[in-house]
Amino acid sequence: MTTDAISETVFIREYTRELHNKNAAVFAGAGLSMGSGYVDWRALLRNIITDLGLDPEKEHDLVTLAQYHCNQAGGNKASLTQAIFDQFKPTKTPTENHRILASLPIHTYWTTNYDKLIERALEDAKKVPDVKYTLKQLSVTRQDRDVSVYKMHGDVDHPADAIISKDDYEAYPLKMNAFVAALRGDLVEKTFLFLGFSFTDPNIDYILSRVRSQYEQHGRHHYCIQKRVSQETSESDAEFKYRQLKQEYFIRDLKRFSIQTVLIDDYEQLPGVLGKLAATYKRSSIFISGAAHDYGSWSQAQAEAFLHKLSHHTAAKKNRIITGFGLGVGSAIINGALAHLNEAGKTISDDEIMMRPFPQVATGSASLASQWTDYRKAMIDYAGIAIFVFGNKRDAKGDVVPSNGMREEFELCVKAGVRPLPVGATGFMAAELWKEVNADMAKYFPDASAVFKKDFETIGNASVGPDDLLPVIQRMVEHLQKG
Repeated sequence: MTTDAISETVFIREYTRELHNKNAAVFAGAGLSMGSGYVDWRALLRNIITDLGLDPEKEHDLVTLAQYHCNQAGGNKASLTQAIFDQFKPTKTPTENHRILASLPIHTYWTTNYDKLIERALEDAKKVPDVKYTLKQLSVTRQDRDVSVYKMHGDVDHPADAIISKDDYEAYPLKMNAFVAALRGDLVEKTFLFLGFSFTDPNIDYILSRVRSQYEQHGRHHYCIQKRVSQETSESDAEFKYRQLKQEYFIRDLKRFSIQTVLIDDYEQLPGVLGKLAATYKRSSIFISGAAHDYGSWSQAQAEAFLHKLSHHTAAKKNRIITGFGLGVGSAIINGALAHLNEAGKTISDDEIMMRPFPQVATGSASLASQWTDYRKAMIDYAGIAIFVFGNKRDAKGDVVPSNGMREEFELCVKAGVRPLPVGATGFMAAELWKEVNADMAKYFPDASAVFKKDFETIGNASVGPDDLLPVIQRMVEHLQKG
């Protein structure tokens, strides 16, 4: 393994920080779309290269080959335009990689792709993309946009205007200077993750070179994920080592542009890497699930003080609190988070505390129960860790019974990959859930340390008082956030 590549752990830690700081951006190349069934440039131009009497497998300067075709056709790009339309017009489904990226707080996308996979993934994630592929679109902002998508080489709906030949690339810095300036600005201000990108694009090389020249050794760090070269069946050891050496030099050269490389053995591993990134980011969003008509052995004052401190301490550690405003617990949770915001001089926003009171009346065709399930799924989708406390309600007879709503939230959390921390010491449904997790720790916490397991035992001990539980819970949260 090359010593110039960085580890997956370092990448996830650093890029997660940029996600929290709202500085993250993505640059998508053709490789990101191939998983959905779209072609890369070589396949796009295969017939055109063959018609030139050349071998598509032996050629690498595809931009020049596209220009050769135009020269043969007297400057006519009709065949190139038709190839783009034929290959990218059919609707494809966004890949898991697209879906994970769309779920993250990434507000800037750049791509050289003509397809619409990024936009579709963002729309599926209930986000409004502001798509720009012409100069005029740069000066207009889509109302209520959540994300900007810059398609610097054009869009499949306008294939005649696509950037594909050498003439197009040579004219780009002049004709599309506003796009060049916008990308330069984003490369200076944001941290990019390059995916499915080979770095052979002349326009990107032009822009990266100028950013490097201007900022020299003070440029912002960026990241890319590449496949580690592997030995092919018919390849000799000497040929394989030669390709390994070339990749090492390439990775080292990218560092000139402050681009750090993460290597994976196969592109099928990419969803796993992005999934870890999403999980790590979400673990700073803590869902506190609870409801209480009865506080068991605790007094109401003890319970409310505990919940207030739990929320306050969690928010003070730069975590977002998510709450459904459960009966008997919601007010104390919200007040704790608000107290922290007041002390820190911050305003209330979804970035700090996400409050989602449940609808109390069924409207439309859906039942109230199904609305509550959908509501719970929507809340839990933002979370990475869930803390369960108390969990009881009164039934139709007026008896105190375990909360089936908390049970559902627990099951939804487990299904979504949210790490559950049931505080069994608070009793009721939380105690039931604690017993389940404790009986199968390998399932819920496969990487749990001895310290974590001991802490888990503590939060299930009914004899441990509220003030003693708080530092233990905080320590467990921090352990999970470290991954």
